[in-house]
Amino acid sequence: MTAENKNTPQVNLPRGLMGRITFIFMNMGHKSIYENMAKVLALKPEDDLLEVACGNGYFLKKYASHVNSITGLDISELSVKMATSKNKGRVVSGTAEFVQGDASKLPWEDNKFSVAASMASFPGFPKPLEALKEMHRVLRSGGRAVVSIEWNAEDGQDHSKQASKYGYHIWSEDDIRTMLTEAGFSDITFSYAKGMMMPRMMLARGTK
Repeated sequence: MTAENKNTPQVNLPRGLMGRITFIFMNMGHKSIYENMAKVLALKPEDDLLEVACGNGYFLKKYASHVNSITGLDISELSVKMATSKNKGRVVSGTAEFVQGDASKLPWEDNKFSVAASMASFPGFPKPLEALKEMHRVLRSGGRAVVSIEWNAEDGQDHSKQASKYGYHIWSEDDIRTMLTEAGFSDITFSYAKGMMMPRMMLARGTK
């Protein structure tokens, strides 16, 4: 996920025409993820929302009117270009920003955001703990972070093929709780929702 090459799956690093087509299907399939993520985040008008691995900016555009500002980061150049275009009005007005970068090295100062989210990507991060530590760093005191774990060890399914194909981790609640705690989060909670090809999607929330 840190280097673009022809062997990297499109869902991990969208690029070219196939990347754009992939986004169409991802947005359709992730509708329930977006809705449940927004619910668990409990967005407020004064929130400054960061999405790590923002894809084409669909989620941020959908909920931009619920918050003060939106910011997205993605490793894919195509993703950042599409997200910027999709949210052009807010980018011009200064209430939106999209940056290409690494989830384990966020390019913002401490205490910048009040909410951080990562969905449909976190289990594929090369350095998931470092990404959580970075999310914690850029959150203000009392800020909340939510990550989604679509294929997980709590849903009673065998996800070994998907994990192998996409380089995803299959984590349990205990695994995620341990990482969130080590990253500095407290008040850790879990909720579940059904998604496309996801019988029991996990949403893990922590507070700084």
